[in-house]
Amino acid sequence: MTRAAGVRTALTARAALVALAALTALTTGCGASMTKDANEAHGAPGDDGDGTGDGGTGDGTGPVAEKPVEMAREELRALSDQLLELAAPADGATVTDPGPGVDVCADDPDRERLFTLYHAWGVHRLPRADLERAMDRLRQHLPAEGWLVTEDGVLNNANRSPRLLLEHPGLHTAADITLAGRGDDSQLRVTLQTACFSTPEGESPAGEY
Repeated sequence: MTRAAGVRTALTARAALVALAALTALTTGCGASMTKDANEAHGAPGDDGDGTGDGGTGDGTGPVAEKPVEMAREELRALSDQLLELAAPADGATVTDPGPGVDVCADDPDRERLFTLYHAWGVHRLPRADLERAMDRLRQHLPAEGWLVTEDGVLNNANRSPRLLLEHPGLHTAADITLAGRGDDSQLRVTLQTACFSTPEGESPAGEY
């Protein structure tokens, strides 16, 4: 699946959705646990020894806000669009994007009302130098957008893949940005993970997984 250049034009129209997610400072469910190997935990391809995650459950606990699942999806999609806009990959890039997914919160294993979202996507089919510049733009500009850098280093794998972990308290979201692969087969992988939200009274997220 590819995202056309229309992503950028859609960004402005959906910016209001991002603002809806700016609630209060992070509470339980959006901390260091959210930035652990997010690509692996949600089934993104491994990278020379990164390992594989369980692909199953989110790490959130109590909810930080109440909202319908679809609203939360749209907010997370808009946030991903914003990150893509900041990275501004060159024309000709392919963006692999299966769309935001829903995970279980630890405090609600029966999926009665609580849920957490993740969105894993990647930019590839560009020279590695272009992807390195895209990652640098995210590293430089995201702090000005309210993101806090929690880790900036490399993975312990054969490629020593650069990895950037961030959290946004106002958006209850963490980001894992990794430059995977080597040479022109590289891919800039981005995974966003939210804290736990609660559906409104009478609604269940059970059918959304």
